[in-house]
Amino acid sequence: MDSVLEPEEPIISPPWGEIGRVITLAAVSLTGKFVLNWWNTTEIRNQSTFLQHLQHRQQGLGLITVSNHTSTIDDPFVISAMVPWSYFWTEHRHHGVRWALCAKEICYINQFLGLFFQSGKTLAIERGKGLNQPVMRVAAQRVARGDWLHVFPEGRVGYAGTMGAFKWGYLSYCPSITVDWQTFFQRAQWLLDQAWKEITSRIEEAMRHLESQSVPNKSQMPRVDKEGESTAEVAPKLPSKTE
Repeated sequence: MDSVLEPEEPIISPPWGEIGRVITLAAVSLTGKFVLNWWNTTEIRNQSTFLQHLQHRQQGLGLITVSNHTSTIDDPFVISAMVPWSYFWTEHRHHGVRWALCAKEICYINQFLGLFFQSGKTLAIERGKGLNQPVMRVAAQRVARGDWLHVFPEGRVGYAGTMGAFKWGYLSYCPSITVDWQTFFQRAQWLLDQAWKEITSRIEEAMRHLESQSVPNKSQMPRVDKEGESTAEVAPKLPSKTE
């Protein structure tokens, strides 16, 4: 696995060194906290559960988080609001701050911005080049090594405030996550099948019970002739147009 990543190491290395990366992450996260936590009111639900997975998950176990994309500052500001500030300025100790993906024509439009976003653990993707571009392989390998990756599966900014359609193949670059999702859907399908069988069985049982308790409909009962033989009711024949 290490040999696979050797050609792409410059993509993930901090251009201004470890201290430069810490300063970048700490400064940006502090700005995000000021905007969302102090300047505005932000409600975070189940934050303790999220932090448990972030800070105390099994060593070597990767983490992928997803969210809808309503503005260009969703990352890093939303991430900054959810994570303690100390986690950013101690990055040089745990290397656990998220990796992010950003379109090259937005985040890497000049040399300074490119170095700034690279220092902030943001990988540049090129739109239209699909899943086989090297940076996607780097992102998958980061997760395989136990890092945290945050993605926007919609692949664009939407203003509806809901999660839109996922970009095709966004899980394909990380086989381990794809397998997990396949396993989840297999289990979900099995549960749905069992639930459906139980529901239909109970409905059938209830219908039979109602049928046994209901008063017979005489109009639908077969007639019995004098000899005791059952004969079916025959509807009268309507005259045809030619008659």
